[in-house]
Amino acid sequence: MSLFSDSVSEGNASLLVKQVDTRSKGRYKCVVNNVTVTYVVATVEAPIRTVSIDINPSGLIQCSTKDVYPAPLVQWSTEPRLSHALQPITRMAPGGKSLFTVESILKQQNNSLDYIYVCNITSKYGTHTRTASLQLQEITGSEGKDLVIPCKAPKKLQSFSLVWTFTTANKTTDILTYDSRTHKSRSLWDNAELEEDNALKGDVSLTLENTVGSEHSGFYTCAFSGAETRHLIQSRVVITSARQEKDFVRYNLWMLGIVAGLIALLALTLVVKRYRAKSKRNQESAQEDAEMQRMNPDKTSEEPQAGNKLMTQPSASHS
Repeated sequence: MSLFSDSVSEGNASLLVKQVDTRSKGRYKCVVNNVTVTYVVATVEAPIRTVSIDINPSGLIQCSTKDVYPAPLVQWSTEPRLSHALQPITRMAPGGKSLFTVESILKQQNNSLDYIYVCNITSKYGTHTRTASLQLQEITGSEGKDLVIPCKAPKKLQSFSLVWTFTTANKTTDILTYDSRTHKSRSLWDNAELEEDNALKGDVSLTLENTVGSEHSGFYTCAFSGAETRHLIQSRVVITSARQEKDFVRYNLWMLGIVAGLIALLALTLVVKRYRAKSKRNQESAQEDAEMQRMNPDKTSEEPQAGNKLMTQPSASHS
């Protein structure tokens, strides 16, 4: 610590604190001529420089940063927004020089491919925020054909650098890099390329030419990095052979036949049940009629006799 000696006589008693760390925070007391006392409260902040987001080996979405002070605020959200609250688990651990390492994990939602997961980390004093987001998708390709893996920059990200990577068996390799400011790309794979005209519009989809084989199955990550934002699109790619495609078609036909057979069987069962129910009702009705006739055997014969009797009565009266 030191004073600006050349300025003290002019009334400038400012204190210069060099190589500030977390121990430099606190209340400073300034006394002038043993009369004027001034207290200055100094806060120290190690800003959030970068935020990373990825899927950990357990399948959880992980958002992290390090060397931050004081402990920041972590907030999760999704696009589109969910109807229920998210329940992340966040851990903040102080390390060397009391700087914090922050890790926050979130369980994937049902229909996870329909959402973009967004992690915001804000400094305690609200001076700045860093954002990382993750989008998941699944792609199926055919062996020996071209493969296009979609990737578009977020609209709010005007200037960015891009890295395409490939991960399989826990090993990650770089495929291609691109810088939107210089419009230059560099491919590390012979069969990988971007469409330059599309890249100018933010479409940095990766094209793998027709040498694609089963060894290209794995996870492809398109990572955008901006001044305060990092956005990842992770694609799970499965390359199928011609035989697998034929087996898949055959399997679908078998399943279609089974479903059609089950529907026909169900329809036949309903028809039989209705027929049996109708036959049973007819049989019960016939039994009821027979029972009624058995209980009233003379009813039909009595009624004509009564009619004859009524017809003879007028004749007797006339005579």
